[in-house]
Order: sequence, then structure tokens, then C-alpha cells
Amino acid sequence: MKTITKWLGLLSLSLLCGLFSAGCHLGQPASASFASVTINGKSPAEIRDATIAVFRENGYQVFGSSQGLTFEKEGTKGNSIAYDGFVGSHYGAVTIVRVKAELVDLGKGARRLQCQTYMVSGAGDSFFEDEHRLANFRSGPYQDLLDEVAKKLKQP
Repeated sequence: MKTITKWLGLLSLSLLCGLFSAGCHLGQPASASFASVTINGKSPAEIRDATIAVFRENGYQVFGSSQGLTFEKEGTKGNSIAYDGFVGSHYGAVTIVRVKAELVDLGKGARRLQCQTYMVSGAGDSFFEDEHRLANFRSGPYQDLLDEVAKKLKQP
């Protein structure tokens, strides 16, 4: 009986550690749970310009909309195999990485820049295009991009 209790305790502890190390942003609103940064004292235009610059420097194309910014770049061969299948990727199907970013006014000069990332199979085809939202534990590279935006805005 002690062995079972010990294993259950270890399992619970490892699940809890996994939850915290996965970058789930506990305490953040659900919309900011993938990747986000809080920026103080900068205008929406300054944040937008810095965000565009950082994503362009990292190989993304920029698309604006009334809702926010969308960034896209071609995924890797591995992405294409995972989302379009081996046969699809062999015949030229390309998976696109799509990052949708938005700015949320928090009041008192503070704004949250947040994003969600999708792998898009069949990109560009209005009938076959399919967005696959990335799980929160895969947010690391996108959190790094947002951190880079915040860092760029702190420079004189």
C-alpha cells in the first residue's frame, strides 16, 4: 500500500512540475496563455512597429488586419510531413507557420502583446486550408520573439 501511495505522489508531483514548466502562464487570461509580454509606456504604434521588425528579422511575412497582426513563414519539411503527410509533402504540399498577434490595453499605459501560433496545412487553398493550433507547451520560440519585442522597446 505504501508503494502505491508513493508512486501516486511521485506521479502527481511530476504532473504538477510538467504543468509549471510547460509555460502555461497560470494567472494570465486564457487568451494570453500561449505567449505574451506586458509593455509599459509605449504607444500601440511603437509596439506594432517593433513587433513587425522582430518578426521580419526572423523570416516572417507580415499581414495586418483590424484584429491585429498576422505573421507567416514556410514551415520545415518536418512540419509538412507532420501536417500534410508524407505523400502530400512529397508532392509539394507546404505547411505554413501562422502567428496571430494582438495588443490588449490593460489601462494606465500598460499593454499586453499576445500571440497564438498555428500550423496551416493546405495554406492558400480556400477549401483545403486547415489551421492546427499549437499546444501551450510549444510556445517557447514564440515567447522568445515577444520577449525580443519587449527588449527592443526598452532600448533608447
